[in-house]
Amino acid sequence: MKKFLSVVAFSAVTLSGCTSLSPEQRATIDTMTPCEKITGLLNAYDNRFEGLKRTRVNTKYMETWTAKYNLVGNDCQITALDKDTVTYRCQDEYNEQSQAIALHQKAVGFTRECLAANNWYEQQKESAKSLRTTFVLDEATPVISIHTGKTMSRSKPWSTSLEIGKPVESK
Repeated sequence: MKKFLSVVAFSAVTLSGCTSLSPEQRATIDTMTPCEKITGLLNAYDNRFEGLKRTRVNTKYMETWTAKYNLVGNDCQITALDKDTVTYRCQDEYNEQSQAIALHQKAVGFTRECLAANNWYEQQKESAKSLRTTFVLDEATPVISIHTGKTMSRSKPWSTSLEIGKPVESK
């Protein structure tokens, strides 16, 4: 029953085409679990995340929108590089590596918990300056990738991002 209600709630959020959210929609989003959000994102991928696009951001080389909800952080975006490449991406920057790793571990934890029942393959690659965890179900399902690494910024030299994008067969 809870899964049905979350699908109904998610549908109410995604079917609203307006760029701003009503207080009811905001309340619905605020009560969604990370797993409900991941499921909604995976379901919205084939439609280029249309129902999750909020405000268009002016960029020169690609189409970008703010997202109606943030899986991690406070500034997730949907980006269309071309007609075949669209991604949902969240990124936060940090002063300390430990802060970035903590968010990485939190994101991996709720992603793993959400996807475990469906036998997603999890792969992790680590180096001195980066850590990437990737979740793959099959060649047609979008890939979920969580990356933490060193940046060029002097003020916040560490970042963690979560991206849902192209299936393996498309890469």
